[in-house]
Amino acid sequence: MANLQAKNRLVKPFIPNSKIMFTLPLGGKIRRGMIALVGNVNATAGTTSGTMMGEGGPANLIQRVIVTATPAGGSRYPGGKIVDSDVRSLLRYAVTQRSGKFIGDLLGSTLSAGAVANSSVYTAVPIYFADASQKNTLLTALNTDQLTSDGTPTYATVQVEVDTGSLASCFTGNDRTPDYSGLTLQWADERVTVPGDTAVLYQESHVVQIPANNKRMLDEAMPQDGAFLSWQILGELSAQKTLSDALLNRVVCAGQTLDFDKYAMDIRESDLADEWYDPSTTATGMYFIDFTDGAAQANTVPAAGLQTYFDVNNVSGANLDDLNFFTRRLVPALPAKSTK
Repeated sequence: MANLQAKNRLVKPFIPNSKIMFTLPLGGKIRRGMIALVGNVNATAGTTSGTMMGEGGPANLIQRVIVTATPAGGSRYPGGKIVDSDVRSLLRYAVTQRSGKFIGDLLGSTLSAGAVANSSVYTAVPIYFADASQKNTLLTALNTDQLTSDGTPTYATVQVEVDTGSLASCFTGNDRTPDYSGLTLQWADERVTVPGDTAVLYQESHVVQIPANNKRMLDEAMPQDGAFLSWQILGELSAQKTLSDALLNRVVCAGQTLDFDKYAMDIRESDLADEWYDPSTTATGMYFIDFTDGAAQANTVPAAGLQTYFDVNNVSGANLDDLNFFTRRLVPALPAKSTK
């Protein structure tokens, strides 16, 4: 443990429908960060609990997480939004890092499905920088060392923005009166102090609405820079964003180093065989495609020029269903300066 730091570094009051900012201290390589909702939510009055949307409560009290890294002058590291993701994508990706199991609120809270109640909450939303599936797990750790081994800096600042929701973000039609004064938003992370460079990992989610049945639907929002480690695809049904197997039929993807053509259930079978998902728990509507086989430096897929289409169904009506994509891709730092 001598080279490991694990701390609840920052705590702020939860404010609904707001942007809450954390500026992270620099130093070390961050293996995993965590946004946590801790405390209680007291819902009173009102007559309607509403219908759960997406992950429901408490998770949907967090809408989106953005981590922005700003390179210092002379840095060899690229910056920008290195994480820009909705909360469902982060929680569902965590399944692949947690023995194939989904973990929601650690206390089992569902905010009483929107009913009148005082609910105790501990919801942890992990952000994995280091990747447990890689042979070199620290290859993608977030390098916040102020100086690298060749004396060049990394980042001047690393900021976390959490876009929050409210009870209405968890349950459509809910008219309860919530009291969030007992709820806090926290940042915690685990860092190691080891020398060397890391590759910069960009984690991004975006949604593509399905206007109609289409055997060759394109995704114009797919990132075009860097090299992909993995894709996660979630099929979301109707305004409630219920995970469903009824939407995605097939994925076809071809590029400089890739020739991929699989039906959705074949992707699911591979996910179970490779132990990304636990067969004893549901994986409905979830499809994970790992491009690397544990060797990110050799097997990533260049994003530029990738030709991809998706065979999809439209079940609920035009633009009411969607595919939610969560991509992880590498952008390497510039080479270190010679010390000779």
